Amino acid sequence: MKVDRLYILCGFVWVVAAMVFGFYLGAAEQLQYSNTHAHAALVGFVLSILFGLIFRCWPRLLESRLAPVQFGLYQVGTVVLIAGKYSIDGGNSAIMLAVLGATITIVATALMGWLFVFHGEDR
Repeated sequence: MKVDRLYILCGFVWVVAAMVFGFYLGAAEQLQYSNTHAHAALVGFVLSILFGLIFRCWPRLLESRLAPVQFGLYQVGTVVLIAGKYSIDGGNSAIMLAVLGATITIVATALMGWLFVFHGEDR
């Protein structure tokens, strides 16, 4: 399966997970986790869909061997970030987990920018 399709598929998984989580938070009155919910929706859903559409609109990006690496890094970083945020919002001290996830996600996003700059031009 191509990276563009995987990204969009993951985006839909993230949005369903964020919606179910948000529904639970409201029903259980666990609003201290709203920051985690927002990160899952924005970092998980919005950026995954956006990256998938970028790969779709600039198909040359898919030719790079770094495309699947970027995808994997971004998704792993997002999972680690959300796990860290969940732990912090629950009152635990997992700041290093959130920092690790944020760092991986930032590196993956920078790699996406690098791919776009150096592989996104039509030839």
